[in-house]
Amino acid sequence: MMNIASAFTGTSRLSLGRCVPMLLIIGLLGSLLALSGCGDDATEVTFPTVPPQESREWLFDVYGTAANDVYVGGNLGVMFHFNGTSWESQSMGSTSAVTKIWSPPAETVMYAVGHAGHIWRNTGSGWTGMDSGTNQNLLGIGSFGGVLHAVGTNGTVRRMSGSSWGGAGSIMLILDENGAPTDTLSTNEDLSSLVAVNHYFLGGAFFDPRFTGERFGIAGTKGGVLAPNADVAITADWILRPISGEQRIEAEWVLAMSSDPVTLSRNYLGTSEGWLFGLIRDDDGKNVWQKFYPELTDDPGAGIRDIWVDATGNVYVVTDEGRLIFQSADYDFITETGSRELLYDGPSSLVGIWGTGPENIYFTGYIDEAVMHGVHDTVAGTFTVDKIDLVFPSKAAGGSSLAPGLDELGRPLR
Repeated sequence: MMNIASAFTGTSRLSLGRCVPMLLIIGLLGSLLALSGCGDDATEVTFPTVPPQESREWLFDVYGTAANDVYVGGNLGVMFHFNGTSWESQSMGSTSAVTKIWSPPAETVMYAVGHAGHIWRNTGSGWTGMDSGTNQNLLGIGSFGGVLHAVGTNGTVRRMSGSSWGGAGSIMLILDENGAPTDTLSTNEDLSSLVAVNHYFLGGAFFDPRFTGERFGIAGTKGGVLAPNADVAITADWILRPISGEQRIEAEWVLAMSSDPVTLSRNYLGTSEGWLFGLIRDDDGKNVWQKFYPELTDDPGAGIRDIWVDATGNVYVVTDEGRLIFQSADYDFITETGSRELLYDGPSSLVGIWGTGPENIYFTGYIDEAVMHGVHDTVAGTFTVDKIDLVFPSKAAGGSSLAPGLDELGRPLR
């Protein structure tokens, strides 16, 4: 991809101190990048690290509205709820994996999405299924532009209108650096998957038209975000904005986003290469993603799986390498202020994080039948972790007959 800012040399290792930065501003609503600027060199992609096939009782996401209202869901259609005293199993009426949980701010209704097109809603009396209108695996749900959206494999975008789900357009445009259209694409043919919903963008990856060789995992794809087509007088539903940078590998996905419609600086984006972007407004009044160096993970292909921002703007991310990393709200490479700390380094991939505050953080991932609870004392600089065992109910209820295997993001297909 073409770069629109210069880069400075830095380290590829996780830095917990102050480092020389590389600052890259990608103009997503202004100057846009052309696919014709992509390089031809292909590099072996080793993402994701394949988890052991015999281990299947994993939890993929955690979300809540309060300390006494926390949900965690995962493989085999399991869902657990914490009421402040105990964890209880809740029926989803399906053995399809639950991949993402979300609730609108200041509301009591909770939503979840999963494989095979499942969307569930909980208004306080248990989970009920909704007709999504698709059988694609759904990987993300949230509010995009104030409207509930669910996204998934093969460029699937579902939008809720009233109490029913419908499609949200299928035609995309790619623009060059001058804002002129260079190509017209189809979401279900040219997008690999969409995995994240942000108030401003939908995130995922598109197929690289210049890739040659066998596709494996995310090989042959590039990270990108979708936004409504508002600036170009050509009929299309979306503008596809590629994520570029000093990539060590040719493939890069948008894996995670935080979302805040009120405070722009609370919006973050994490990629499969471990890059963390923050959303800012540039001097021209356009929203752009700002990327700092060094990245958060040791190896290209060990990505940021989830992002949680606390009430004061501190950022917590979990990664494929099993790390939980803290970044203070005032963290800035240029001014050498703030801090970035490694709080937890475990043996298993971490894929979900949520909390009510630093003193009450839940995170989970490829850990058999367990969710982790952390307490971060930001004054003392300590982080303590407890493992909470959650027994998967009735493993024989369809679980043993389901096919093994992993999806393109390394999630088990059971």
